[in-house]
Amino acid sequence: MNSLEWDKLAESRKAVKSSDDKDCGNLVAVYGDKIVIIEGYIVKSHEFIVPNSKVDHFDEKDVYLNISRDDMISNFDF
Repeated sequence: MNSLEWDKLAESRKAVKSSDDKDCGNLVAVYGDKIVIIEGYIVKSHEFIVPNSKVDHFDEKDVYLNISRDDMISNFDF
């Protein structure tokens, strides 16, 4: 996927789901080869900076990661 496609995903603020099907927040930005996920709609509770290699796929509604929510929290919480 090229940088323009990543930017379009971020602009759409797609919901992000982990490999164990848990909600992780919304993709809000792209920073180099990483994506920024913010959890919390009104009040930000967590910010994650995840390598885009951890994205498994996406559809019209959601972005799906290839890692569990616990793995994301343990390794990529900012």
